[in-house]
Amino acid sequence: MDSLLVIGLIATAIGVVIGATGIGGVLLVPVLTLLLGIDVKRAIAAVLLSYLPSCIVAVTLYARRGSIPWREAKLVCLAALPTAWLGARAAQYAHPVVLEEIIGVLLIAGGLYSLRPSRMRETRALSAPLLLALGGATGLLAALTGAGGAFVLLPALLLLDTPVLPAIGLGMVIALPVAGLASVANFEAGLLDVWLAATLGVALALGIAIGTPIAHALPQALLRRVLGSVVLIAGAAMLVHTAYE
Repeated sequence: MDSLLVIGLIATAIGVVIGATGIGGVLLVPVLTLLLGIDVKRAIAAVLLSYLPSCIVAVTLYARRGSIPWREAKLVCLAALPTAWLGARAAQYAHPVVLEEIIGVLLIAGGLYSLRPSRMRETRALSAPLLLALGGATGLLAALTGAGGAFVLLPALLLLDTPVLPAIGLGMVIALPVAGLASVANFEAGLLDVWLAATLGVALALGIAIGTPIAHALPQALLRRVLGSVVLIAGAAMLVHTAYE
């Protein structure tokens, strides 16, 4: 019971970060495994399932504020459906280190880019083929590593000059098909700890409800710098982690 309380408090804090920046869920698996000693496969399965209720809350809150571009959301989610299933199935065979290194480099690139002074140029709509490619790659990599969809998608969107709030909204939306399909595969493999997932889901939802108004209250330039810093730190931590594996 005490351990679930600690997990809940940590997940609530991470949920605030997710709500405010779109990034943060990637910290859950390291916290559960390194600090609390939970088996990594059990941790990944529980974290992915916990994204379902928490991201429903996030998507609802961002949608009410008009921060989700639904055309783009439909395309990235459609592409993520088959690849998330394949990624979850392949996770038991794939070595995660190379994938983590690739994602770490992508995060650092996106973080550095977002920390640059914003260029005053017109934002252009992303093409359908590009959105499908982004969605497919996100579904595969997120399910393979146990990371949230935003962890993979957000840096790519920042590199493509997507405005910050819509980029965060898309990251929240794509986590739903990724978490759903991966959780089915993990359930079939007998890896799901329902109580752990429920604790994480409730705590994340609470934190996201707190963090979302923060994101919409901050000036966009400041939010971009905050998001870039979080992305950069996450990428560096990922690469440091792989160096010791």
